[in-house]
Amino acid sequence: MTLSSRTAAAVLAPVMTLALLTGCSKPAEPAPSPAPSTPASSSAAPKPAVETSGLSKQLTAFATKLYTGKTVPTSGPATAALKKAEKPKDTPKVTGTAGTWNKEDFAVLTSGKDVTLVVKKKGEWMAVGGWWPSLGIKDAALGGKRHVLIMGSDARERQGQKVAGQRADGLQVIGVDGEGGGGVMGIPRDLWVTQPGGGKAKINNAMATHGPEAEAKLVANVTDLDIEGYVLTGFTGFQKMIDELGGITVDAPMKVRDVPKGKHHVDGYDAFWFSRERKTLPNGDFDRSFNQGLTLAGIAGATIADGPQGLATVLDTANKYVQTDLTAEQALTLGAWAYQVDLKKMGHQVPEAAYGWSADRQSILRITDATESVFKDFKDGNLSR
Repeated sequence: MTLSSRTAAAVLAPVMTLALLTGCSKPAEPAPSPAPSTPASSSAAPKPAVETSGLSKQLTAFATKLYTGKTVPTSGPATAALKKAEKPKDTPKVTGTAGTWNKEDFAVLTSGKDVTLVVKKKGEWMAVGGWWPSLGIKDAALGGKRHVLIMGSDARERQGQKVAGQRADGLQVIGVDGEGGGGVMGIPRDLWVTQPGGGKAKINNAMATHGPEAEAKLVANVTDLDIEGYVLTGFTGFQKMIDELGGITVDAPMKVRDVPKGKHHVDGYDAFWFSRERKTLPNGDFDRSFNQGLTLAGIAGATIADGPQGLATVLDTANKYVQTDLTAEQALTLGAWAYQVDLKKMGHQVPEAAYGWSADRQSILRITDATESVFKDFKDGNLSR
């Protein structure tokens, strides 16, 4: 038998960019008054071309170059975009916050409606993406279509199990189409597929036998999606991350353990069980996978509500609790799409599949034409609602 797919709007998660502070430069002290016989006069330091606050000396120098028409180091999507930059009409006030992702320093600089994503490479800050209406750049420079795999490990960390050495309890693919659309696709963990070392097993088994990179490659092979990289967390890390973020809001389609139906703010413990429960749900693993996508939407929702500083908080906080092969540039430019997507172009699905039994009597799910149609739909980074 088959189970109908479920769809709902979801905000892109992922998993990433940065916070803001405001301020202005302090004027110079007035010059001493001249002798009474001379007309009084005063002077002040000339107004700086760029005002900054909350930035290191190196970031201040970078921002000053950017907003005074000088060439700044660039990488990725920012390279072509900033070649078209014009000088702003007003004195920019640039603020920002720095963080760390996968052992790389990153920052987000903001000035009015401008956002500049920067990463330190070989000791030098480089613009890797962003949007700059004040510089006459019309479109966001964040790159095009892409997919990233979010994984939750089944490891019992308190019993000494390694996060990357157990099965993938949750598999969620996040995608963007580079044009304001995207989606979150849950992958049922019981899909029966050919493994990296040969033979058949459930799709979530690859991480336990060959590691997270192999799991990501397997998901790419099965779905025919170009998976850019992965983000992996375990039970303990997931709960700590949610708690450190102050909790998240989830929109539960039904009561799940202690989380009632509807929108509710939950802590790490309840978010964890909302994402993991399946035995009491009518559609079992399909419902669980769908709820995992809703949890990602909750994290993204908190990010968007707080503005760029929320994205920064999520990235820097998550960095403590995840394993990943995404670079800071990849994480920043993907996470920043949360501010550019059109929710009407966002989809959330768990593909339907056929129930069955393996030769050794395991309960499994078999890929059908309906399963593959969802995979195909997501190839452009935009998942139907």
